[in-house]
Amino acid sequence: MVRQAPPSRGMSSDGAQIARWFSALPVCTRFLIEATGVLTLVCGLWLLPGYYMALYWQPVMRQFQLWRIVTNFLVTGLSINGAIHMIMLYRHSLALEKEEYGGRTADYAWFIMFCMILMTCLSWFTATPVLSDGLLLSLVTLWSLHRADQIVRFFLGIQFPARYLPYVMMAMDFLFSGGFPYAAFYGWLSAQAYYYLSVDLPSQGGLNYIPTPQLVYRVFGQVRRNDPRSPNARMASISNPIPQRPGGGNFWGQGRRLG
Repeated sequence: MVRQAPPSRGMSSDGAQIARWFSALPVCTRFLIEATGVLTLVCGLWLLPGYYMALYWQPVMRQFQLWRIVTNFLVTGLSINGAIHMIMLYRHSLALEKEEYGGRTADYAWFIMFCMILMTCLSWFTATPVLSDGLLLSLVTLWSLHRADQIVRFFLGIQFPARYLPYVMMAMDFLFSGGFPYAAFYGWLSAQAYYYLSVDLPSQGGLNYIPTPQLVYRVFGQVRRNDPRSPNARMASISNPIPQRPGGGNFWGQGRRLG
């Protein structure tokens, strides 16, 4: 009598582990990774032309293709550069959402929305159709502002303080693309504006001019708490700083336009 071999559980167990890892990600990071991954695959495999994901104002205004305002932030190339983009998006978003915005999902979502809104307005003047590099730069810029003196590692083991990381990334983009990196610059500018208005000014006794709207708190089922970015909370954070990890092995890849 021949006994039937038991079914292999290797693949199923690996899939279950990946599913558990993914479901354990914070809400905003999980959305960014999932949406960017899906849209990149859809466009990379030509299931849908990348043109329909890019931000072109004529179809937005005349044909009401409003999804373009969001999807252009969530698509990159199906390439090594695209993989590097996804890795950096995951690492920096996860660090921000778990540390600086731990327990404040609504505030982190508002930061992302603020940057996207400002970048969309700026892109009108230069007709920049894909702003995914800008979204990444906004995350990296805010991450570096909170870790200005942390040493990061770049290509070939080059090390430098985190405050310079956004500038190095924009310089790399310029060298590889041969043109001014408008998307990356808009991302850097948006994060700087957010940090100044919501962190720097309140820490100096001023007002927070861009507080998280109450509607965003309701969407995430949260209530407004005392802003930990106030001067008193900021002084407490200086007295009890968050432990910083050693150099983070950062990478950068050239952005690619779709169409």
